Amino acid sequence: MSTVSLIVRLPDALRRQAQAVAKLRGETVSQVVRAALRDYIQEALEDARDLRELQAPEARVDAGLEPLYDHDEVWAEIEALSDSAAGS
Repeated sequence: MSTVSLIVRLPDALRRQAQAVAKLRGETVSQVVRAALRDYIQEALEDARDLRELQAPEARVDAGLEPLYDHDEVWAEIEALSDSAAGS
């Protein structure tokens, strides 16, 4: 795996925290920063995927591809299903 150098400006307190974590884990600060960045990126990508998945049904409703039911319609359907299950 090839690597490149990257200069990142950190507040001194954050740098000291990264050094402390590195020391506790027996790692270098670079390893700690790479792991933190990897986790941050993975979480950001998962958040973006989750947002797309949440927006997809809304877009289908907006486009008229999916029906939209109001509260009364939903309860009427639930009651009809309950009545038919009770009659079985």
